[in-house]
Order: sequence, then structure tokens, then C-alpha cells
Amino acid sequence: MVMVNRLWITYAWADNVEGDFDYLVQELGRVGVDARYDKVELIPGRHLWEQIGDRIVSGPFDGWAYLITPNSVNNKHCREELGYALLRALDERGEDFPLIGLIHQVDMAEVPPSLRIRLCVNLASPDWKEQIVAGVEGRPPKVSRPERSEWVVRIHRGFGSSPKHTAIEVRPRFGEFLYWRFAIPDSCQNLLDWNCGPAGGGQLPGFKADCISNAKAELTDGSRITWFGAGARLSPSISAYAVFDGDLPDRVWFTVVSGPSDPPKTLQQVYPLIAG
Repeated sequence: MVMVNRLWITYAWADNVEGDFDYLVQELGRVGVDARYDKVELIPGRHLWEQIGDRIVSGPFDGWAYLITPNSVNNKHCREELGYALLRALDERGEDFPLIGLIHQVDMAEVPPSLRIRLCVNLASPDWKEQIVAGVEGRPPKVSRPERSEWVVRIHRGFGSSPKHTAIEVRPRFGEFLYWRFAIPDSCQNLLDWNCGPAGGGQLPGFKADCISNAKAELTDGSRITWFGAGARLSPSISAYAVFDGDLPDRVWFTVVSGPSDPPKTLQQVYPLIAG
């Protein structure tokens, strides 16, 4: 592939002990970004910061990036290079010169303030390479938009008082729902409890309003399920829980219904999760 963009990258040498930085350079090369850095660009024995400033300001670079990791955040030389690069780049190449923070295993609060207000790319994102290319080229990235379920699902190991208990939590992202139903395979024998409670885990109340338990149904594929539910309002702060003694069953479904005695008409699989 013919290189079309050149990018200077500041990084901590400790981030290449196991080849991580080399991998970053390799992957950028595959999408048309020629990543340049100190060991391949600077002349040994000459003043470091002057060379870096000259490369960033007058060299054939389309942008500058800073690999933000626990190592570089705590590295004095990286912080000095960041300050020097920002000063020279902004003074001589203007505000439009791309300055990109590449975030790896650090919280946004740890990102240097001078980069926090600019484009930052989290290397944990599946679209990180496209985001970097777009930043260098000065255009919006062509990123994928994953399909999201209307439900937020969490798995809690060691739920409640026993490390053997596992709970699945389901809550709506928006809105409120009064009548809800869980469903599990009819062969499951380790269901312990179910109810609604505070989002994020916690003690479940003993009382269940409009409770229906141990009801049976058959899916279109012929498999049989047990379903149960209640009339207790769910919201972004109140979740439905099903608690099991040991692991979760092979599949867990969830839905909402209109009335206190209604069976589930449609079910959405929430474990294993199909759409996040």
C-alpha cells in the first residue's frame, strides 16, 4: 500500500518492551499512515528537542500523535516532548495542525489537559485506525455503529451472601415498564430467587407484586421454557434480577407485557447477549 499520510508519534520506550509500539506502527502502515518516531528519524548525538521540533514543524508530517499510557503519563521526557511539540506546532503550524492523543489503559482524567480538549482516540475501540486516519486527513471518521439492545444487561458473580450465587440483571436504558417477564429453559433447576431492586446490584426485597412464577410455555422450535415475572416498575435506576445457585442456564430471555397476568408474547435473549 502506498503511504499517503505521515504522522510523528511520541511514546515512552517502556511501551515497546514487548513490541506494542511496533505493532501500532505496523497497523497504521496497513491503513496508509507512515508513522515516524525518534529511533528511526532522529540523528544520534544531536540535541533531541531541537530535532523533534524541526521534524514536527517543518518536516513532511501531516500530524502529530502522543501515545498516552501509564508509562508516558509518568515519563518526564514524554511530558517535555508534549509541551515542546504543542508550543512549536501551534505557534508555527496553526490551530488546524492535527494533534492526536492515543489512549491506552488510562482514564480520560489522566490524559494531559492540553490533549483532553483535542481529538483523542481510544486504542480499545474497534475503529481506532480509521479514527487516526480521519484525524490526520481532517475529516469525520467512518465508524461503525453497533446495534444496541433497549436493555442493559449485567452478570453478577457472587451475588448476595454466597459466592456460589450468580444473578442476571436487566434494566431499560430509557423509560419505565411495569410488567416484565424472565424465561429460562424448562430443564433449569437452580433458580433461587427473582425480583426487582436497585440497578447495579444489591439486596432484593422479599415481596413480589402481581407475581407469576413457574409458568410453562413452548417456543416455536419445540423447546420448552419456564417463565416468571412481576408487576414492579423497572426504570434506568431499578432493574429486574434472576438469581441462580451456580452458573446461569444456557439461555435467558426477557420481555415486558401489558397486564399483570399476561404471558410473554415475544422474548428477547439477554444471555448470552446477542445485541449489546
